[in-house]
Amino acid sequence: MKVCFTPLSVARSLASVACCAVLGACSGAAGVGGTHSAAALPAVAASPAKATVPTPNPAAAPAGDTKAEPARGLPGWLGVELAKRDNGEPGVLIRSVMRGSPAEHAGIADGDVVLSVDGDNVARPTELREHVMKALAGSRISVGVLRGGETRLFAVDLEAAPNDDELMRKNYVGVRAPDFGALDTVQGSITPSLPALKGRVVVLEFWASWCGVCHVMAPTLNGWHDRYSAQGVTVLGVTNDPVDVAGRTAGELGMGYALASDGSGQMLRAYRAYALPTLFVIDKQGNVRDVLIGYSTPRLREIEALVRKLIAES
Repeated sequence: MKVCFTPLSVARSLASVACCAVLGACSGAAGVGGTHSAAALPAVAASPAKATVPTPNPAAAPAGDTKAEPARGLPGWLGVELAKRDNGEPGVLIRSVMRGSPAEHAGIADGDVVLSVDGDNVARPTELREHVMKALAGSRISVGVLRGGETRLFAVDLEAAPNDDELMRKNYVGVRAPDFGALDTVQGSITPSLPALKGRVVVLEFWASWCGVCHVMAPTLNGWHDRYSAQGVTVLGVTNDPVDVAGRTAGELGMGYALASDGSGQMLRAYRAYALPTLFVIDKQGNVRDVLIGYSTPRLREIEALVRKLIAES
């Protein structure tokens, strides 16, 4: 399976890049990294009266998620997206915790601030990444976290990093799809808005004019549009390309389905579609049911079968 990755110039203009495979953390984005001194960080274990050690929380996992025996000897994976703290404050901010990740199982939450790993203070995302990788999958680490003014310790059982498809499915399948935000119509008569598409099955593709693999995907999506649009399926392609560029490419490739331009990158960020093409299947209630990154003939057959199943659902 081949994929095209968002060029660095585009990623920087969006102030966001692909999630790191080890942490699920954005690296290289504007402002990520920090300049805090490790010596200035408070020692997490220094206040035992305020510290708690939560046990892993199985109830935090999404329905149907089972925690498999972790692969051992591989770099550890925590499953969080990181951001720099403001005003030189210590620690590393957790912007979001991925569903089904070791961090979620342990009880770590969005907005927590990581101060230490196994007693060593961390001031930058790169330091946290190094600690997690060195700990290896299958090992347990102690993560010192600041939450609501109190310091807590979390025991985290690390896993090996999932591949791109697994990572996206963990984070999106079974939950409501993010709204589309402000889009400019390239072609098609539909309103490019998720609420406006309620009651229809949506096949949502992120693509670009410069992505050769996206060109290969176009005939498949054309076929789905022709076969299923009258049965309640909307195929929608979203690109960061300007409207004129997207329209010209659509004409050259014979793309017959609806297309929209996400000039601000808001929708790309919401769906983390940094590798192209990325395909989402959304059911009639607006929930994500599958995700595919790149081009895979067997997976596309599975997705088409899922689309037919969703058509029959009330």
